[in-house]
Order: sequence, then structure tokens, then C-alpha cells
Amino acid sequence: MRQKKKGLILLLGCIAVELFLIALAVWFFDPFYQYHAPFPGRQAVFNDRDNQMPGSIRVMDYDSVLVGSSVVENCDSEFLDRQFGCRSLKIIRASGSAADLLYYLDMAWKEHELTNVFWCLDLPALNSNAQNTFQQGNEIDYLHTESILDDGTYLWNKDILFVTIPNILAYEKMGRNVGGHAYDWSEGKEFSAQKAMEAYAKPADVCEAADFSHRKEDIGRNVEALAQQIESHPETTFRFFFPPYSMSWWDCAYVNGELEEKFYILEQTLPVLLAYENVEVYYFQDEVQIISNLDNYMDLVHYSPEVNQYMLDCIAAGEKRVTPENWREVTAGMRELVQLITGDLIYRYYPRQ
Repeated sequence: MRQKKKGLILLLGCIAVELFLIALAVWFFDPFYQYHAPFPGRQAVFNDRDNQMPGSIRVMDYDSVLVGSSVVENCDSEFLDRQFGCRSLKIIRASGSAADLLYYLDMAWKEHELTNVFWCLDLPALNSNAQNTFQQGNEIDYLHTESILDDGTYLWNKDILFVTIPNILAYEKMGRNVGGHAYDWSEGKEFSAQKAMEAYAKPADVCEAADFSHRKEDIGRNVEALAQQIESHPETTFRFFFPPYSMSWWDCAYVNGELEEKFYILEQTLPVLLAYENVEVYYFQDEVQIISNLDNYMDLVHYSPEVNQYMLDCIAAGEKRVTPENWREVTAGMRELVQLITGDLIYRYYPRQ
């Protein structure tokens, strides 16, 4: 009996040691950055935005952020660092919803004083639900808390130990998704008219203008939330930029009767943002040479890294700036461009029916 008891104690001791070593290994490599930034001699790898975002916001060293959806992930944030003398962190949410990104920004301000916010502002972000999805149970809870008490799923997880950590080490060795290329997904992707057209089968019929009155409340709440964020941080410079969706995206909005909603969002948002002295706004959706060339795209909205860099170049040079004096001219010009797209330019790629 005594021998069995000793054997049981030895077994339990071995299990405890193994569990401790597993937890120690996960803590040391910490692929989701729940506890610390990489130790000296290692580079941070960012290749899993949803799992790495909450932790990296807490533990990384930065004074500026580049915010947006997947269309901004291929931006080289180190270019912004060089141009503006800052240390930036990418804050990405696939949907790009304003509420989710504001949730992340609130986390960032708890830990850091931000000098710059570079925000790639998607139109769909502004008519999305004004309630963030993190409070609707769509995320793993432990990633969003600072307590270690709920981290069992992370510390003792065979996928973390045998898949995630080896992948992080391999990416680090290859120099992928490090530095300014955090979350960059462009490698191996095809940007071509053929690929872009696969994402959009142009319908023959055009729908009547859709009623979007039920979305106006969310649009108003999202714009108000942006304004409150800006007002709360007068010491921070906010640079909002509207990315160039392909002309297929605009044609799709047209045939589905959604154009007026897109312009309503623009016309509600621009004057609010431009009312603040610490805000700059840049507009790229009217770049006809970009949006009318489907070889720049892999679908309706995702463009090549060269387009990302073009936007950053313009922002650094203060070009493509929207002002309180010209925003109406900008939106009127966009309306004219959409008419040109739907009546002519789109038929360079699609047959008339």
C-alpha cells in the first residue's frame, strides 16, 4: 500500500512538472503576446490578428497606431515610423467595424499615450452594428483579460505548443510578418483582372434604390463614437484615409440599389471629422487610374501592396487631402465618377447586356 502511495505521488509529481514545463514554454514564447513582448534577440511575428491583437496592444512598445481592416494589412507601418518619427502598431479587425476598432483603441489608450492614429476608414465600417462584437461572445474571453487565472486554454494547449509556436519561430527565421509587414497577407496572392472578376458576376438587372433608413441609427452612432474618441484625445493627431475600392465594388453597389447609402455615409462622416483641428482626412476612392484597373485587385476591395504604398506616400506628402472647403466637391466628383463607371468604364471588362 505504501509503495502504491509513493508511486502515485511520484506520478502526480511528474504530471505537475510536465504541466509546469508546458506552461513555461508557452509563457516564454508567448505567441499571442499575453504576457510580454519578445525577449531581446527575437522579433515579434504578427500573423494571427484575432488571437494576437489584444495581447500585443497591452504589451508592445508603441506611440502610434495604424488602424483598419484587412485592406490596410499590407501597408508597411515602418514607412510611417520613418516619415512621422513614431513607433506604430497595427490594430486590425477583419470586418473593420468602427465599434470593434474603437474597442481596441480604448485598450491602447489604457496602456499608451498615442501621438498618431492612422485610420483606414472603410465605408462598411460605418454602417455596421454600433455595438462591438467582442461583447457578443464572438471572441475567446481569456485573450481580452489581463488575468492569468483564465489562461488555461492558452497555457495547456497542444495546438499552441506543437503548431502555433513552431510556426511563429519559422516565420521569424524567414522574416515574414515582422516589423512593418505585420499581418501582411499579400505573398502568393494573385492581383489581376481575371481574379477580380471571379469575385463579381455583374447582374443584368439593376435594382431600385434600397431603403436604408434602418441603418441610419447605426451610422449616426458610429460617427458620433468617432467624434467622441477624437474629442477625448486632443493631443493626438488623427489621420483618416478612405481606401480605393475597385470600380466593381461601386458597380455592385449601383446594381443592388445601395449607392445612396454609400454617399449618405460619406456625407454624414466627412463634415464631422473635418470639424476637428487634430484631424486630417485623405480620400483615395476617386483615384480613377487605380480603381478602373482591375489588375490592381484580387476581388472587389483588396488591392495590391503597391496601392497601399501609394496611399502612405500621399499621406506623408499631405496629398489627396480633404478639407472643410472642398469635401462637397470631393463627394460630388465621386458621384460623377460612379456614373462614368456604371455607364462606361465597367464595360471594359464586362459585356453589355
